[in-house]
Amino acid sequence: MGMRLLFACILAALVAVPALALAQGPRAVREQLESSMVLTGTIDVAPDGGVSDYSIDRATDVPDGVLGLLARFVPAWRFEPVRVDGQPATVRAFMSVRVVARKLDGDNYSVSIRNTNFSRENPRARAAGDPGNSMRPPRYPVAAARAGVSGTVYTVLRIGPDGRVLDAFAEQVDLRVIASEHAMTRWRKLMADSALNAARSWVFRSATPEDAGEDGWIVRVPVDYALGVEDRYGRWLAYVPGPWQPPPWAGVQLAGGPGALPASGVFPVARELQLLTPVGGD
Repeated sequence: MGMRLLFACILAALVAVPALALAQGPRAVREQLESSMVLTGTIDVAPDGGVSDYSIDRATDVPDGVLGLLARFVPAWRFEPVRVDGQPATVRAFMSVRVVARKLDGDNYSVSIRNTNFSRENPRARAAGDPGNSMRPPRYPVAAARAGVSGTVYTVLRIGPDGRVLDAFAEQVDLRVIASEHAMTRWRKLMADSALNAARSWVFRSATPEDAGEDGWIVRVPVDYALGVEDRYGRWLAYVPGPWQPPPWAGVQLAGGPGALPASGVFPVARELQLLTPVGGD
């Protein structure tokens, strides 16, 4: 019964995506549609790199089938042991996990853990609520709002030692709408331009030794364009993932794309926890 309800929720999320241009939506774009949820929590890593404990925020809001998937795989994860003063240590990290569902055939769906993100520092402590940051929100593109287009722009920023943005790049734009490929490209550009125009004026608090070099540091900042205020945590959200393009100035530091980032927060690129095992299958 739990899995049947899980699949019913996935189907509802897929149906909820608005279609523009054609009633059924262009087939090439519709085939890219997937549904996912990003969950947050904490994870405790033992001195040997094994997982000693983990917790998911607001677990009562998360479908039982998803919690079961995490319970099957997370305890088996292995990390590169963390050393403190040269000795292996137990560490607690903030984590986010993206669980993705894709329709196969008939009533069959593939549900798997797609990506993970780990940070020893609370990513939301660096967001707009931090009094040391100045982050003016971007304006919602008028044309996109009128057309009912929503989505998320994953920006990558290179921050100078003084906290000012030196470079800004949109590495991926996911849209919660179905339209022609030409229209989807247009919506992605409108949202990316709006996010980057705002990001270039942001000022962050001074860098810390953990994430800053002589030239500053690199962070990811998701910018979510949503029509209306809605708590989506623990619910399937259908979207069309955009192509991933790494910033030309970031080198190999950004391999893998934005992955499991929630829709808000400031996420340093340098990870302090390195996962050694696969995240989890179907």
